[in-house]
Amino acid sequence: MTEEPERKLPRYTDKRRAAICGGTLGRENRYYIRGQVLDLSITEEMKDSSRWNLLTGLFEGQEKEITPFLDYGLESVRKPILLAEIVDESGIVVHRSPEIRGDESGFFFHEFTFPLAPGNYVFHIHFLKPDSYRQFGKDLAYLNIPGKHEIVAQSLIGKGALRILPEDYSGLVTTSDIDQTYLATDIHSNKGKISTLFETPEQKLPLPGMPTFLNELRESTNDTPLCFISASPHFFRRTLLQTFRSQGIKTESLHLKYLEGTIKGMVDKFWDSLSHPTRFLTDGVWGALERVRKFAGSSFQSLFDQLAYKLTILLRDRIYLPKDAKELLLGDNTESDYLIFTLYQMILSGVLEGKDLEDFLYRLNFLGRDAITRDNAKLIRELAEENRRIHGDLNPVELVLINKTELGPPSDEMRWNVQSALPTGIDPWKMKGIKPYIPTDGALGFSLILVYYGILDLSSVIKIAGEMAGEWFEDKVIDSKALLELAQKIELPEEVKELHRRFLETLKQALGT
Repeated sequence: MTEEPERKLPRYTDKRRAAICGGTLGRENRYYIRGQVLDLSITEEMKDSSRWNLLTGLFEGQEKEITPFLDYGLESVRKPILLAEIVDESGIVVHRSPEIRGDESGFFFHEFTFPLAPGNYVFHIHFLKPDSYRQFGKDLAYLNIPGKHEIVAQSLIGKGALRILPEDYSGLVTTSDIDQTYLATDIHSNKGKISTLFETPEQKLPLPGMPTFLNELRESTNDTPLCFISASPHFFRRTLLQTFRSQGIKTESLHLKYLEGTIKGMVDKFWDSLSHPTRFLTDGVWGALERVRKFAGSSFQSLFDQLAYKLTILLRDRIYLPKDAKELLLGDNTESDYLIFTLYQMILSGVLEGKDLEDFLYRLNFLGRDAITRDNAKLIRELAEENRRIHGDLNPVELVLINKTELGPPSDEMRWNVQSALPTGIDPWKMKGIKPYIPTDGALGFSLILVYYGILDLSSVIKIAGEMAGEWFEDKVIDSKALLELAQKIELPEEVKELHRRFLETLKQALGT
């Protein structure tokens, strides 16, 4: 019996400072960059700067080994002071930022209004110094150890992709959830939640047909941008970005949730609400205590819920999109995507606005959870008002497609959940200008609906079906019989059923059944 060779653990000997950025989508006159500055432990071999990919933040060979767990314990750099350069496709620096100051967890964000021509750019992040005595002392102590010097070997610590859309862009922008919309992630069992921490990019499997669907969508619509939003923790970033690359998916941006920031904010706000005397003077003892209870409950829920987080990201990103850009929203029924995408349209259309919007969000209880704090409700209101100042009362959403999974409620229950959450008298299915979500089944359902609306053609659906054959789904391989069964049971709107019938005939001919 052959023994497996013993796997040696890496021997880390130094640190390397890195900016993990991902990508950004903006418009000619307004765009932003963002990321996080971290210290990565490195081996002697990893001191070779030529083998680092500054766009991915990975060393040569890490592409198949990176996992969220490996990134969980990375050290953030407190209050980094940075400089950003915008570089065009010919390698010319077209703009430099002023000093950018990151926060205590190393996160940085900078908005630009310097005009850029539409196209693709790369932004370079240079580390200047920390704006923190604690970080400075930590760096100094580390550098005084003999042989420790890589941490400040070069100022360029990371890169990110930046795509600029024309101000008159009127095409689609696709925004998609990840878990159970694109990836077949088991997020509802403890085993699944733990397993996903240790999965490499090769082990993270897409839902059947989804990579082909997204690529067909991009190719059929003149390079439609794709943005991912997920409530997965921020330390999934390098793994997820590499997952998309390994599966042939190009994405313009990836938003992930900063859980440590949520926890810190919850603790700080809790003690502020409890100890601040004006809370008791203005609200009374019971009012102040109720405020504390509400904040603690909704903040705790926000660690797991997506509603406030995704609404905030959608509204913030809309500010940086051209006025006439149309949005295609993809989600699933396992959490609150179908309500989030409905509220998003109502907010941008002005159906919900001002203090009424803020109060509604603060009191909102969805699926038995209080998930929006007063601070989050105020932020959403502010973003809504800024969007409407820029774009007017305009609903940019073209379509909302929701993947029905067995982990979430059926269509009739989803509808009841939405209607019971909204204020009395507001029914999105009866409102002019609001695009109700369409529940369907996976890549085939998504693509058939897009064929009906003239975004894809039937050949794309056939190609997607062909790519699904042989893939792993629900504990079995999709053979010809399983593929036909999946295709037959797709839930679709009445107006798409004739197209569905034609597709089934074509598929049966192709399968020889």
